[in-house]
Amino acid sequence: MNTQNPTLNKAQIAQLEKAQSLTQIVYNQFKEHKAAVIGAYVILLFIIVAVSAPLIEKVTGLDADSQNVFNRYRPPMTRVKAGTDVRETAIQRFIDQNPEEVIIIQNQLISQKLVSPIRPEDALYDWAQLDKNKALDAVKLIDTTKKSDLRQIANRFESFHILGTDELGRDVMMRLIYGTRVSMGVGILVALASALIGLFIGALAGFYGGWVDTILMRITDALLSLPLMPVLIVVAAIDLQKLPFLNQIISTGNESIFKLVFILCIFSWMSVARLVRGSILSLREREFILASRTLGATDYTLITRHMFPNVLAPMLVSVTLGVGESILFEAALSFLGLGVQPPTPSWGNMLFNAQELIYQAPFLAVVPGLLILFVTISFNYLGDGLQDAIDPKAMRR
Repeated sequence: MNTQNPTLNKAQIAQLEKAQSLTQIVYNQFKEHKAAVIGAYVILLFIIVAVSAPLIEKVTGLDADSQNVFNRYRPPMTRVKAGTDVRETAIQRFIDQNPEEVIIIQNQLISQKLVSPIRPEDALYDWAQLDKNKALDAVKLIDTTKKSDLRQIANRFESFHILGTDELGRDVMMRLIYGTRVSMGVGILVALASALIGLFIGALAGFYGGWVDTILMRITDALLSLPLMPVLIVVAAIDLQKLPFLNQIISTGNESIFKLVFILCIFSWMSVARLVRGSILSLREREFILASRTLGATDYTLITRHMFPNVLAPMLVSVTLGVGESILFEAALSFLGLGVQPPTPSWGNMLFNAQELIYQAPFLAVVPGLLILFVTISFNYLGDGLQDAIDPKAMRR
């Protein structure tokens, strides 16, 4: 039995079969924006690298905070030997954890003439002064249950630095990876927080109008009229730990990051608020809002169930573009010494530390600058792609 509508011809039936949902339409139009797709993959790659930072550190055996002042400013693709203090610290930790096994290892090192210590108890310390390959060969010749631990220690006698070392002999690649966590974390957190604040203030101003709109928009205009960078510099110089309601939740380790997020959130929501207010003003006079109000819908229902879904699309674009802007502000403040403070790495303070070494070690400034450029451009292209894909006027059904 033919269930098809006899009034539809074959062309109309084929068109109905090809009909797509709104999500499919947005996805297909986003894919047509090649730069936005590439930007999305770049952002995804940076997020994966940032989340996997501890795993990368464990696999490579490199520590972002480990210093080696005898191997400063090493160029990329360089192998360096660990300092004597690093080796002796590792051996002392091993001795403290395995006091009984240490005696057996020391006797075997001496009996097989792998080391020639002045005192028997210095055998492991003399082993620690060997080259990496000789130390590993010595481990093969001794009989101990702690061979794997000794191999791990020996593997750290020499390190390979893909991007070289900085002014304190720290690995640049690991500091960039951990800096990715800070810079992108701050950018995304600030963008989301500013979006929520702007959504709340813009919705109240646009829906209720009158004196509520006047007060909220005058505050917004006043903040927009301030010169942003000088204000950020002044506020960044404030010690937040001296404020009684913040000193309990801020420690010295996270103070600079917390302060940076707090400052950027205060001065980043105004454009979102004006965008949401304009959308709400046009929506509140639409027929479906009037119908809902006639049926007894409350203000809360009208705002959250009917208006918010209609302003999410432009707000999503604004949030995406805001991430790149927040990363730039974080880098600028850190470059000026008022953002994330060392030893916590961020792209901005790595640029700040490299400004006097631009001729001696240019890679210290070039690499963080390129990462900031790539991430900011990727977020901007992603925002452009989302804007083209979500725009109802541009949708091709």
